[in-house]
Amino acid sequence: MEQPLATAAAPAIAAKAVAPGTMRTPINEALFRELVHKRRTFAWTLTVLMLVTYFGFVLMLAFSPNLLGKPIVEGQPVTWGIPIGFGMFVVTFALVAIYVYVANSVHDSLVADIRRGDRK
Repeated sequence: MEQPLATAAAPAIAAKAVAPGTMRTPINEALFRELVHKRRTFAWTLTVLMLVTYFGFVLMLAFSPNLLGKPIVEGQPVTWGIPIGFGMFVVTFALVAIYVYVANSVHDSLVADIRRGDRK
């Protein structure tokens, strides 16, 4: 036999009536606009940095393959392309770490302020 979705022990959720024109919309709040601006600016900055790094590497491969194909030590098989390629991973992980740090510190504190209703 199936269990009922709502039981008598579960409290009913009552919707509060809001008079027209009295509801606060977050999009009109200064803190919300600040949050959106900061997040958007930060995300686009990191995106541009990643694209410049990635396409710089690809363009270097396309137009200067001799530079990446040059051995680090003459007579050895390891070329400059290998550490530069690994450097791409390092840059990617660094950008992710920066994003996570800023999102968890700056952006989350703004979200908490918005939820509490703090005003600037």
